[in-house]
Amino acid sequence: MDSIAGLVSAAISMQQQKAAQQVNIAVLSKAQDVQKQQGEAALQLLNSTPGNSSRLDVYA
Repeated sequence: MDSIAGLVSAAISMQQQKAAQQVNIAVLSKAQDVQKQQGEAALQLLNSTPGNSSRLDVYA
């Protein structure tokens, strides 16, 4: 019976690790989506500036 309990324990542990990995992937994917949206918003803001948008005052 000990070997069966060990196999069950190993299977449960593997399933928990798999679930944790899936959560980590989902969180990473969401973070990448947010970062992409922020980058697109920054580009849109830069492109909406009047005048010569190629000159950016970094000292202001």
